Amino acid sequence: MKYIFLIALVFVAILGIGILNTGEPSKPPLTHIKPTDEAVLSNENAKPPIEPNTLLSKASEPSVKQHKIVEKKVATISISPISSPNVFSEEFVSTEDGKEFVSKKALDDVFKNDTSILLKRMSDIEYSEIAQIRKDKLNEFILNELKDVTILQQDLECAGKVCALELTYTQSSNQASIETLSSFSKNYSFQQFTETENGDKKLKALYIATDNPSGLSLSDS
Repeated sequence: MKYIFLIALVFVAILGIGILNTGEPSKPPLTHIKPTDEAVLSNENAKPPIEPNTLLSKASEPSVKQHKIVEKKVATISISPISSPNVFSEEFVSTEDGKEFVSKKALDDVFKNDTSILLKRMSDIEYSEIAQIRKDKLNEFILNELKDVTILQQDLECAGKVCALELTYTQSSNQASIETLSSFSKNYSFQQFTETENGDKKLKALYIATDNPSGLSLSDS
């Protein structure tokens, strides 16, 4: 009789548990849990994802900028002015087997272009004693020997063996005195005479130091 009562009690307990389980709704799997409002807010404040192409383009920028800097430096070096008086002189006169040759190309460049270009280049050349002595002699010659010349403007520079002069003077000045300018020292002398818009005269001259002015030879280079 006791056994029957126990079996009945167990059966009632099992039946009660089953009823309780069927009364509660089953919870969805964790994988389907929806994000909370707090999670949604945090996602709205997050930065948008960076596309792979954007990362690649940004990574390549430094190398492009560095390449541009290198090109700029190379370009700067290639246009650097000559500073050596000897190198500058060799643009105009060279020596071969003891004989001097004046460059026809260098002369053409001087007389076809504005004198200020040459004078600026010459002013950047390093100081040399021979250039300073020649400049002083030419200035002194102009002051002492051209007293019958009315000078309106004078631009003069010497570098290495080369002296360049541009002189503007009046029509009434003594032309014969102007033509003696090359005798301020031993020179290969090259002179060009023109007139200004105002009717004044202009001398553009290049004087290259030499020990033998009569031995002038021109080269095509």
